[in-house]
Amino acid sequence: MTAGGGAPPGGPRAAAVGAIAAEVAPASTPPGPPRTAATGAIAADAAPANTLPGPPRTAATAAMVASAVLAFGMMIVRFGLSPVLPAYGYLAVAGAALAVIDARQRRLPDRLTLPSYPVALALLGLAALVQPGGGAQFRGALAGLGIALALFLAQAVIYPAGLGWGDVKLAGILGLYLGWLGLGVLAAGLFLGYLLAAGAGLGLIAAGRASRKTQLPFGPFLLAGTLAAIMLSGLVG
Repeated sequence: MTAGGGAPPGGPRAAAVGAIAAEVAPASTPPGPPRTAATGAIAADAAPANTLPGPPRTAATAAMVASAVLAFGMMIVRFGLSPVLPAYGYLAVAGAALAVIDARQRRLPDRLTLPSYPVALALLGLAALVQPGGGAQFRGALAGLGIALALFLAQAVIYPAGLGWGDVKLAGILGLYLGWLGLGVLAAGLFLGYLLAAGAGLGLIAAGRASRKTQLPFGPFLLAGTLAAIMLSGLVG
């Protein structure tokens, strides 16, 4: 479900930003022969089985921008102008891109997930230096990263058909951010991701738009559960 890619110059943060632009921008390809019934059949055979169609490119781009703006605004409401806002603001923008890409293409690209590790670690590390209690929160973030990675890695090894490696890599990033807020928030965020995915699947089956074998992208639900847990932590913390 993931695709690797080399990082552009300018450090990990520039690599992640460049990756978002690369995933959104249409590829430039030379004109090909007219589509025929044969080529249409080949394309149909190449499409993933038991998946729901993703949104068109223009709709996906609009959804990505709107989701990023909304999520970033929610982070401002949650954290205010605090030292940790840049870190969670990055999560909002990168998470919106990953959610839309996964919904549209059924993959979480390495060139966006992997640079997010050093970016998140750097931003949270800087926040830990200036925020009271930041050292303990940073250690909690590292623990969350390890717990989420171990949990999802075990699932991928035990039942590879049920979880993609892109989901495993995404889980580590989300565990980092959730762990900063506490292990209870980590548990809540991951649980909500599973709960939202299960609810969406049951709803689609009930509506006749999916079957029990239909594969749904897990990334958007993990990200939505993480966002919900982050916001709820501000109400109960």
